[in-house]
Amino acid sequence: MSGTAPNEVSSPAFTAPSAPATPIAYDVAAIVALSLAICLFHLGSFGLWEPDEARYAEIAREMLQRGNLLVPHLNYVAYVEKPPLLYWLTTLSFWIFGVSEFAARIPVALSAIAGILATYVFALRAFGRRHAILAAAILATTPLYALMAQVLTTDMTLTALVTIATFSLYLHWHEGGRWCWVAYVAMGLAVMTKGPVGAALPIMSMLIWLALRHELRGAIAKFRAVLGLMLTTLIAAPWFVMMSIREPGFADFYFVGEHLRRFFETDYSHSEAFYFYVPVLAIGLLPWTLLVPFLTWREAPRNPARSLCLVAASITLVAFSCANAKLIPYILPAVPPLAVLIADGLVACAWPAADSRAARRPPDSRILIESGPMLALLGAGVIVTAIAAPQFRTPYVMTARPSLYAIGAILITGGVVTMLMFIMRRTAAGLGAIIVTLAFALIAGGWARLETEPMRSYASLSRAIAEKAPDADIICYHRYVQSLPFYNRKRIVLLGGRTELDFGSRLDPNARYWFMNNDDQMFRRWERPGPIVVVLDAGDLARMKESFGDFDLIAAEGKKRAILRRERISRREPISVN
Repeated sequence: MSGTAPNEVSSPAFTAPSAPATPIAYDVAAIVALSLAICLFHLGSFGLWEPDEARYAEIAREMLQRGNLLVPHLNYVAYVEKPPLLYWLTTLSFWIFGVSEFAARIPVALSAIAGILATYVFALRAFGRRHAILAAAILATTPLYALMAQVLTTDMTLTALVTIATFSLYLHWHEGGRWCWVAYVAMGLAVMTKGPVGAALPIMSMLIWLALRHELRGAIAKFRAVLGLMLTTLIAAPWFVMMSIREPGFADFYFVGEHLRRFFETDYSHSEAFYFYVPVLAIGLLPWTLLVPFLTWREAPRNPARSLCLVAASITLVAFSCANAKLIPYILPAVPPLAVLIADGLVACAWPAADSRAARRPPDSRILIESGPMLALLGAGVIVTAIAAPQFRTPYVMTARPSLYAIGAILITGGVVTMLMFIMRRTAAGLGAIIVTLAFALIAGGWARLETEPMRSYASLSRAIAEKAPDADIICYHRYVQSLPFYNRKRIVLLGGRTELDFGSRLDPNARYWFMNNDDQMFRRWERPGPIVVVLDAGDLARMKESFGDFDLIAAEGKKRAILRRERISRREPISVN
């Protein structure tokens, strides 16, 4: 079965590759090695970031501890904002590797690598080997993608599954066979990762693309849509049905609150301007976006896969731009098709096809030679940023200053090497130099994660409490610190807004003990026998230190302070706190 339209001439760039297996095996090995180097470097060397990483890791830890895989729990109350696939994968990782930061993040890193390999397979079959190598390498070295490959959230797993589903639907249109079943399974798993959006993005992309090609007629039969969507439903629906039966109010909370209100209500959460994701993609895909104005797709042979990638990226961009709730990782599913488009433009410039106008002249020097100076200028900009770090309001730039100097030096050096390769007409070596340069720059950027950990994580504070007061009850004052239950392996008492714990707290028969409403309740608990720790902001501690009486400051990180009540064996004067 072939999807080539009658008025389209099939070309070597469009037909399935006939290259021997050995070069492709080498390609895959090189791509996996590149991906592992970028995705796994320092993966377990820094504490879990607040709030998402610590939250999702704790949910998986409680699943492992409680043996309850059906209902996700956070701080030992039901937490039903997301379906459980990522929690299950993280729980499995904890069971295999033990509970740690590395084990928490490895499912996400492997999801990122799966997305890279899916992009390679799609580009290989839809375009050719050069496209496949470049598309996979561009995706792996895209800063936004590489960063999220080391962050425990649902977005990377969703992106990998949406990528697999979208590209498999196209390959089924192109080749037939069993590709559609791969797509429907991926969509079912994507729904189990982050809800209906996991199926909506691939389906909308394919439907709009087919409509633009005037091929909607017969699409249901061609794609075996009835049986396929039944398979997707069979994978995803049981958990939602069981949760609706078991947890009162789940359907309204999840389907109405977490989807309709999040999409339409401006004050629900994370509201940003409509164009929010345009600069996110422009910056997140650096330096590849700097090359886009010079690429010459118009001179490449016609290929329907190009328009499919454009539609898929546009659908993701428009859909999430229309939603009122916006966060940077949400746009991640648009990155793989954009990587394929950029690779397609690079190949069109570097290796023009025999039947294109570009074949009558040397490869486009604008994109090839100027890519080196662009890298060098970008590196110089990073060094200037490091020099001017004290002038920035945000402390992140100053903290990451050593890493910025390293990144700038790598980009400048790589830019010079890249330019020399293209001047000598060594096209493959020049593109390889860009990829290696970006890989080293991203690895150097991993050090910034270590340097900025105290500003994004309360891991050190939580570990200090676990070490100095392992048997103490812990009260978290006014803001739930997600790291506390994970690193202390116990439930935390919360005073103040329940936020994401509100749904579960309403179902908890012991909520009165674990959730406080005012300071008086906290001080009554503080006076009871037994060790007790209160975690609160430095300003709150300064305001209430006299009321606490005798205590020891056992941990401090960022704005947070942890105090341990002194046992009243002898009367002591309250300590002073700066």
